[in-house]
Amino acid sequence: MYILERLVFQGTEKCPQYLWTQMLMSKNRDVLEAIHARQPHPENWRVCPTSEDVSSYLERTRENT
Repeated sequence: MYILERLVFQGTEKCPQYLWTQMLMSKNRDVLEAIHARQPHPENWRVCPTSEDVSSYLERTRENT
């Protein structure tokens, strides 16, 4: 599973904060990458694997070492 995230400003001029907000989830990374590419400011978007995918990847990596 993959998540399309958008960088969102939340805060004030005195205390600026930027947070990655989850917008879409899909099994198909290519679909999310296509949506990412069509955004007005693609630098404020990213596609990431879900934490479940990361943890399973790390488990497989540990088994192979």
